[in-house]
This record gives sequence, structure tokens and C-alpha cells, in this order.
Amino acid sequence: MLLSAWLVVHSLASADAGVVLFPQVQAPAARPAAGTGKPAGQAPPAAAGSAASKPVANPAPSGESLGPRIDASTGWPIFSGLPTAPTSAPPSAAPVADGTGVPAAGNAGRGNVGGSDARKGEAGAVGTAFDAFDGNREARAQGPAADVPALASGTQLGSPLLDVYKSVGGVEAFRGLEGCVVWWRVSTFGEQGEAIGLREVTHTADCRYAERDRLEFQDGRIYGRLGAQVFAELRGMPWPTLNDPASQDLMLFGLHLRAPWCFGDVNVFMVVGKDFVDRSGERLLRITLERRPPASLEVVGPELDAKPRDRFELLCEPSSGRPRELVHRFACSLATRRVLLEDWRSVENVQMPFRRVYVDEAMRTKTTLEILRFERQRASERDFRLL
Repeated sequence: MLLSAWLVVHSLASADAGVVLFPQVQAPAARPAAGTGKPAGQAPPAAAGSAASKPVANPAPSGESLGPRIDASTGWPIFSGLPTAPTSAPPSAAPVADGTGVPAAGNAGRGNVGGSDARKGEAGAVGTAFDAFDGNREARAQGPAADVPALASGTQLGSPLLDVYKSVGGVEAFRGLEGCVVWWRVSTFGEQGEAIGLREVTHTADCRYAERDRLEFQDGRIYGRLGAQVFAELRGMPWPTLNDPASQDLMLFGLHLRAPWCFGDVNVFMVVGKDFVDRSGERLLRITLERRPPASLEVVGPELDAKPRDRFELLCEPSSGRPRELVHRFACSLATRRVLLEDWRSVENVQMPFRRVYVDEAMRTKTTLEILRFERQRASERDFRLL
């Protein structure tokens, strides 16, 4: 009895003091819809002057309800002695590309997609950093239609060099020559076309390999190479100071002897372009080739900082495929050498140009390389070593 009386007295005292012992739990207010400051599902405001547009007075607390009062304009509960919630509307969504404050359909709830300059700048910075390692950015930006398939090289199916080898003989036919000796005559001409130099060089080569050559000059110099090994001797004595010029001369004469068959090695050369050009009023097919990077066991995948490599352009007759001109663009010196291929003759099962003419931009003859005699001869590895 005493406990029941105490509870009744205590309840009446608490009600008079305005303290709510058991507040009524209200449902949380709805979140504002995207782009608007009103809760989702709320009815639109009534016209001005109507009864619905007048603010609703806060209902007086009744003895039956023990919960807090609710503000009709904001939906927030009102507690005694506490500050009321702010009545300002939430900020509207940032403008998007079309200039309106409402995000496009499908982007609601995800914020401003693609409309923020800061986000665009961040994306651009990330794209720029990625493109520093990606050399195909322009091709991807243009779409799948801009992707150009790689050209076949060497004797692969679809290679533009196949028509060339049909005209001059295949790569295997040239390798079938095996060892040979070629007597070259090199003539140099001045600005007025006068002859200013003449020399003869004996060239021993093994056509089965790309880098097996031996050059003998009339002044007693002998150059040789066996793969990457190069030697030079003068009058029977080793002369290491001549190794650099020896490497250049061996590459030059080896290229002239083996072109265009050397381009059939897909491990050394690759076709990077094919188009048509006009030469002296005649339309010729141009095949552009480039040296492949040297093989290395330490590098896997594409080169991050690829070094420039020599390029070659082989200009051929579109109908027969016979080469008419060879252009060599040096990567180290950025120089360009243009050579006309003339006087084609049959040697065993291949057709070989016996006259090569270097010309300048004005088509003036600068240097000629002529084959005086060509003979087959057995060659061994010993012929290309320093004895």
C-alpha cells in the first residue's frame, strides 16, 4: 500500500514539472529527395491564401500523450529546454552538364557524376599519369575502328614482302648460295658529277648467316665479323683502333649484298607500314621496315623507354614487285641515304642488282657500288675470325 501511494504521488509531481518519463517514439523524418529541399513523398505546397498554406500551431500537450511535441514545418521533435532544429532547407544538388540542379536519371543518390570540375581535374591528372606508360592512348580515344592490325613481316602469310620474293627469288634460294666472293668497285663523285675517288673491295660472305663478312682493301686493311665479334688488321697486324670504322663498312657491304632477302628475317626486321609514293611521275609501292630491339634475357614485355632504331623503305613496282629503290634512315645520326637499285642480273636462282647508285635530294649521283664479279666459294667460320 505504501509503495503504491508513493508511485502515484511521484507521477503527479513529475507531470507538473513537465518531465516525460516514457516518451513516445516517432518515426524518423523522410530524407529530402534529390535536388529538392522537401522530404520524399510530401505533398506539394498549396496555393497562396488557402487554408493549407497557413502554419499549423503546435498542439498543446495533453495528459494522454507522454511523447514530445512535433514541429509540423520540419518534422523535428521539440523537447523542453532544448534548442529547436534549424529550419533552413538542405543545399540543392550541384549543377550537372545540362545546367539544371537535378541530377540526370540514373545518377540520383550518387552525387554529381561528371559535373564537378574538381573531379574532372582529378580524373585528368590520373589519365595523364597513366598515359605516360601507355603509348596507345590516341588509338583508344578514337574507338575500336581506329585499331589497325599489325602488318605481317618476313615471309608470313599476308606480308607485302612476298611479292618482292616472287620477283627476285625467295629467302631460301638466296641462302642456297652459301659462301661467295664479290668484287666491288666503289666510285665517288663531286658536286659537278666528276669522279673524285675510286677503290675496289673484295667481299667474302656466307649467305646463310646475317653477320658473316670479310672485307679486303687494296691498302692492306682487312675487316671481319662473326656475329657481334668484329676485328680489324692492317698489313697482317691486329689494329683495334679500326674496329669502329670496320663495323660500319661491314654493315654497309653486308646490307647491300643481302638486301632485300635480309628483310625476311622476322627476328631482326618487322614491317611497320605500306603505302604508295610517286617517284619521277611513277607510282611505287613503299614498304617500311624497322629493326627489332636486340633480344635480351633481362627484359620481359615492351620497352618502357625504347631507343630509336634504323628504318628502311623498300620501293617496288606494284605490278611485278621488283625493288627499284632503297632508303636507309639512320637512327643515330638522323641521316637519310637513298639508293637506286639497277642492272638486275640472274645469279643462280635469284635476281641481284649489280649496280647501286646513291643520290641526293636533287637526284645527283654521289656514290656508286658496282659488282664486277660474283663467284660461289666455300666459306667456314675460320674465314671470319682474326687469325
